[in-house]
Amino acid sequence: MKERVAQLKSRYQNYSAREKMILKICVVALLGAAVYYAGVTPLDNMIQNSKSTLVKQKETLNWMRSEIDRNHLQVQQVKTDNPRTVVENSAHEINLSLTDVRQDGQTLSFVVNRVNVYELKNWLREINLASGVRLEKMNLTPVDHLSDVKAEVQLTWARNA
Repeated sequence: MKERVAQLKSRYQNYSAREKMILKICVVALLGAAVYYAGVTPLDNMIQNSKSTLVKQKETLNWMRSEIDRNHLQVQQVKTDNPRTVVENSAHEINLSLTDVRQDGQTLSFVVNRVNVYELKNWLREINLASGVRLEKMNLTPVDHLSDVKAEVQLTWARNA
């Protein structure tokens, strides 16, 4: 191996100045191409894939929001004298434990530590249809990789004649 390296060195030394310069330019070009195709191109592809994924997710989110607005208009009129009792009794019927329940005037806030997001959606829709209590605000935090979430819910109602 040492003999081979020595041969290459002596051969390089025998080249003219012009040939040495051409050889150096070729080596630099090969190294540049290797860096570009081994490093820059994969990074550029990853960035483009991430951008397209983000665009798709935004489109999905906008579609979901439009579907919610189109398909679920909340009942505006309160149909019960005591909305808090209706909410608590309904939650008890479906074995949903409400924690940190707070009522401030015509607003009821509570936390559900673990619930399936689809069950929560259906329950809130049923509460709205049954009593007229509307969803004001909701924060969802994933609990697992399935569809269970921790929900912080704020419901409201207004006494409209």
